[in-house]
Amino acid sequence: MPDEPEPSAQPDRKKVQEVYEKVIKTFGQRANVTGIDIGYKYDGGVRTDQVTVRIHVREKVPLEALTEAEAFPKEIDGVPIDVIEGHYSPSSDGILSLLSRRHRRNPIRPGISISHPLVSAGTIGAIVFDRATGAPCLLSNWHVLAGSIFAQVGDAILQPGRFDGGRRETDTIGHLERMYLGRRGDAAIAVLNGERQVSRTQDHTDVTVRTTRRAGLGDTLAKSGRTTGVTTGVVDGMGRYRITYSVGTHEIDGFLIRATTDGNPDNIEISGAGDSGSLWYDPGTQEGVGLHFAGESDPAPSAEYALACHLDAVLDELHISLEPVEVVDTPAPPAPEPAPPQPAPGAPSLLDLLRGAGVTEEVLNNIDLPEIGDAVLRERGVRITGGKTGPVQIAIDPRLARGEIRLLLDME
Repeated sequence: MPDEPEPSAQPDRKKVQEVYEKVIKTFGQRANVTGIDIGYKYDGGVRTDQVTVRIHVREKVPLEALTEAEAFPKEIDGVPIDVIEGHYSPSSDGILSLLSRRHRRNPIRPGISISHPLVSAGTIGAIVFDRATGAPCLLSNWHVLAGSIFAQVGDAILQPGRFDGGRRETDTIGHLERMYLGRRGDAAIAVLNGERQVSRTQDHTDVTVRTTRRAGLGDTLAKSGRTTGVTTGVVDGMGRYRITYSVGTHEIDGFLIRATTDGNPDNIEISGAGDSGSLWYDPGTQEGVGLHFAGESDPAPSAEYALACHLDAVLDELHISLEPVEVVDTPAPPAPEPAPPQPAPGAPSLLDLLRGAGVTEEVLNNIDLPEIGDAVLRERGVRITGGKTGPVQIAIDPRLARGEIRLLLDME
């Protein structure tokens, strides 16, 4: 009986990373591609343990309908290529949410409704601290706290968000301070105005996120969001995802989270519209891992997923910390002493001036000149004291007129 073929060996991590970067360069700009990542391969909708490079497309097209140039390869350099369907959109537009999370809250805390006055509603991800000033701020997404080209630093931030009834006149809790939308994430912060108390604990949990770590394939993470509350999911892929915003399409590095059970038979919603800005964290260690910024638009339970950008990258990009920052006032260095005026080219030396004032060579030979530049003495005038029995001293007298020399010889 012939031997059965051995299962193909899992490619090493370095090789998978190299192929991932090659796929991004080769296929990343195709119109139908919505993301490229490293994640688990699916077989008939069931997740396997095989790690592949995955190409996410807006809609899967039958292979027979594609030309040879349009079809994706099944493998590159020995690394399998998997094509999966996924359409990603920001998660800030929604109507249904857990009631308490969309109300006006005091204290304010992560996991509740927030927004710019021109945005519907999203979620506070964390209370953070400005590394430069130590000021407490709230962290959420760019498309929650800014959301358009019209947003400016200093704009009011509302809690609850506008869609949940927030009004600029009564519900402003802070002002937009910094924002970022690019390869490293979708994020912004607002400086709190101190009109309400603040709690750092995620809503409806005992979790206070104080540190960060990077996501790993297979990690179980949790988040507390305005719309779906406290939910958990599994990190299923890590890579680059393409999202269309009001200001254009952006590619963002991060990771994808799916339901913990293959196919999601119980139709568990791990995220929904309005959860944008939520913080994905490790429920065991309470380490922060990612900032939620997008979710699925497909209603099928098996398509349930969430996207998050890396939290550590966001903190660095916005110059903020999860822990309070001690700011030390550093006194300004003293102003440098002004440089002494320099003599004009061809100007007479001090000895020339003294000779012109009638000082004899015999007196000049007895003068003990101080260690000071001729130019300063010429600028302020000089005072000469001394006697025949001792050295003659020259000193600066600020009362003398500029350029005037008076010889006061105190002879005995």
